[in-house]
Amino acid sequence: MSKSQIACSINTTECSVVRLKTSGSTGYSLSAYKTFPLGLSDLASGKGRRILKKLERHLKEWGKEDLALCVEPGTYLPLPAYFPIDANPDECKEYCRIEAGYFLAQPEQYRCDHTGYSDTVSNGSHKKHLLLFYPLEHCTRASEHFSGYHQIVFNGSPQLPLFHLSKLSGEPQVILELEKNYVLLTVSRNGQIEKFSFHHVKNKEEREYFTIKELLDNPVCCETYVQLTGTMADRIITGLIGKETSIALKPLTIPPSISISNPQRFSVSSASAVKAISAALMALSKQKETTLF
Repeated sequence: MSKSQIACSINTTECSVVRLKTSGSTGYSLSAYKTFPLGLSDLASGKGRRILKKLERHLKEWGKEDLALCVEPGTYLPLPAYFPIDANPDECKEYCRIEAGYFLAQPEQYRCDHTGYSDTVSNGSHKKHLLLFYPLEHCTRASEHFSGYHQIVFNGSPQLPLFHLSKLSGEPQVILELEKNYVLLTVSRNGQIEKFSFHHVKNKEEREYFTIKELLDNPVCCETYVQLTGTMADRIITGLIGKETSIALKPLTIPPSISISNPQRFSVSSASAVKAISAALMALSKQKETTLF
């Protein structure tokens, strides 16, 4: 029996709403898609409530369906940590809370996503995790609005949904994000993180330096293509990357090995749409796991 999932992604400069349905045993069908030229700065302004209402108008057709929501936080504070290998989700959440108390000056103002590392063996009774702390303001504002209409099955940053793509594709995934205030390189395999390298930057020169350095310091970038995204991923820096590294770059996209039909009906080219679809795919996978057990 086919299952469906709606998802919403709010990026720095745009938002997307999608509805994804399962098709057969391994495929998916995109039944609805809409992108808006509105982002975090609009959400933080006096237009925020109006923007959320506009997004909800496109979701109200499926008012009884669960919603996967991912919101770009604007920055990340990564922290490696070791959790007991047999820790359940509730225990992991408590460990994240404890780590936040040591790591952050105002932990109550942050959310935390966490994932295990794909390339490390457990250290005795513990396994290495990556904790991603980020400001909760935008996530909370959006979830509080949408929770009046939908059950929220995921509410967090886009990173976990993007990592999940590598589990579905069965291939390593390298993503380079270039924003005004940071450079982020991630490598994921089997749905978990292998490399998370984050640098705050103050200007164009720092952005270019850390971009080139990270690409050259990580051999996997030469073994597969690198997906490029972010508001500062323009033609100038793309040309510079190609000149300095000879590394193949592609826009952020859903891996071609993940079968999603209706490409002729929906031209999914925006980063926020890719992140919304990723959130929907992750939520559908969790639905399947819950059904199996």
